[in-house]
Amino acid sequence: MLNLMIVDDEPIILAGIRNMVEQENTPFTRISVALDGIEALEQMAYFHPDLVITDIHMPEMDGLAFIREAQRRNVRRFIILTGHEKFEYAREAVRLQVVEYLLKPINQSELGALLRKMANDISADKRMERANEAERGSLEDRYSNEKMRMLADYVHANYSKDISVADAASWLDLHPAYVGQLFKKETGQTFISYLRGVRMEKAKELLLDMREMSMEHIARCVGYENSRTFYKVFREQFGLTPGEYRETHASAP
Repeated sequence: MLNLMIVDDEPIILAGIRNMVEQENTPFTRISVALDGIEALEQMAYFHPDLVITDIHMPEMDGLAFIREAQRRNVRRFIILTGHEKFEYAREAVRLQVVEYLLKPINQSELGALLRKMANDISADKRMERANEAERGSLEDRYSNEKMRMLADYVHANYSKDISVADAASWLDLHPAYVGQLFKKETGQTFISYLRGVRMEKAKELLLDMREMSMEHIARCVGYENSRTFYKVFREQFGLTPGEYRETHASAP
């Protein structure tokens, strides 16, 4: 389903073109009409045409001025309507690669053939855009996965130090905001939450594997100079103090 906008200052011609389009049964199934370029530009706030058919000579704003403004709104395809006496003018516009053209009076079969041709071109371009977007998305995913692996390696290698998201970003020569977004996207956690999780898992290992190691030493080993902070974070994470955790698993090998 494609969107077509028709712009002409003569209501009879406007209605006639619309009827022709509908009778030709082209892929342009949504049609909007406007009596001048200004009205057409206003409609573009909510109607996004894939193709515009426009007269050249209109009040307030001529067809080429309207096309220039529409292009600023990312409309890319136009058909100019022109009389025989203005044929060279229209052909010059085509030479500049901004439009197709139709001579008045309009031949319905010629209009239908041109619309079907342009519909094929538009559909092909949209398929190409989707393929390019998918490729860009795939490349971005591979890039993100590689950067996330490197960031995870950095955290696992440096969790015992006083590191921040800025440190991790600097290590990879990335912006801290990007690193924060990447952690959130890939893990559902902030960098601080991810770092805390790594530290707490390491603390659990030390509590069980190094039973003679003091709590203060374990706290420093996992990046906490303040043992009270370590106790607080551990309890929030597991619902037990480090000592209670060690006692609970005292019989573990």
